[in-house]
Amino acid sequence: MIRSALTLCATTALAMAGPPQRPSIPDACQLLTAQDASRLAGVPVTPSRHSAAFNCTYQGAGGPASNGVEITWREFADAAAAHAAFPRWVLPSPRPTPGLTTTPVSGIGDEATVVHNPITSGIFFRRGALLVKIGTHPPAADAALKTAARAVLGRL
Repeated sequence: MIRSALTLCATTALAMAGPPQRPSIPDACQLLTAQDASRLAGVPVTPSRHSAAFNCTYQGAGGPASNGVEITWREFADAAAAHAAFPRWVLPSPRPTPGLTTTPVSGIGDEATVVHNPITSGIFFRRGALLVKIGTHPPAADAALKTAARAVLGRL
């Protein structure tokens, strides 16, 4: 179930993402390092899946049932297009989800939202034409999510 939740988030993000438009953005595993992901997860994690430059998944020693962290990014043609896509990036499904909370946050890129549900959490943010999602299982504290997002923004 845990792996399914992370896979659903990744699948949704990848479906929206498509191939990157230009190779100027660092690889996702360089944007959010294993050290960053371990701090966010609260346990040591290592890369478990690196399907493309725009997606990287980290996992604890317990395999799919353990703590996990994932980063996905998507670049748009311009900031206006990324801004228009941001609401769908945060909530790709219009269906209500029990226990889901979204909280806009300031000071992270051009716009950002923290999302929590009973089994996962994430921070979604935009800087210019770039959208980034960092997700965790189990849920992480808002402060930890913001710290991870700031680390990623520092590498852009």
